[in-house]
Amino acid sequence: MIRAAAPRIGLPVRDSRMFACVLAAIVMCAWDAVATMQHIGRGVALEGNPLMDSLIHRNALLFFGVKMAVTAAGLLVCYAYSHLRTARLGIRFILAIYAFVCGYHLAIILAGDKI
Repeated sequence: MIRAAAPRIGLPVRDSRMFACVLAAIVMCAWDAVATMQHIGRGVALEGNPLMDSLIHRNALLFFGVKMAVTAAGLLVCYAYSHLRTARLGIRFILAIYAFVCGYHLAIILAGDKI
């Protein structure tokens, strides 16, 4: 019996290090969204992006969905072109930004309401 190969869906993992960076950035984006909603609810932080600020006050799920979709789409486009230096720099830049933002959220959590 001859078995047909299963079709491949999505992008192949060409560069495992860049792929890990993309996944880490997406996970940090999700935590940023959840932490932002919690901090805003407690009154200890504000959303810095005016578009996202209007979404978060309108509908938390819409805010989360748009934030995740935009971030994931941008990162996946960069990953698709990760053979180019500029795309790899873009992925690393986004990863660094989210690492900083997650550090900020962690500082708020550790400091309590003092920040």
